[in-house]
Amino acid sequence: TSLMINRYGPWMDTNMVIPTSPSTCTVVYDYFLEKETLQSLGEEADTFLSTSLAASDQVQQEDNMICQSVQVGLHSSAYDTGRYAPGVEMADHAFHQTLARQLREKLGQA
Repeated sequence: TSLMINRYGPWMDTNMVIPTSPSTCTVVYDYFLEKETLQSLGEEADTFLSTSLAASDQVQQEDNMICQSVQVGLHSSAYDTGRYAPGVEMADHAFHQTLARQLREKLGQA
């Protein structure tokens, strides 16, 4: 199971990815809004909530379509494992380098 936490202004949402088989999963979305923000909206709260949740749902659906496309691509004959794609995955590569360095330091293997 993986847990992602996203914070956007007064909103926080969590995405819990639960494996259901070796090649499938279910994602559970939960949304949280700062109490003060909700109280300050007064009578407009319902409209704000429904509009915000609809926009979030659209983004989640778009993310799901991207993930499904990536999974299909990973199973294609054209896909080959290897190094990070230069110019596309530089941030991912930098993150993994930093994580590896910090783990080595914590383990005394720097």
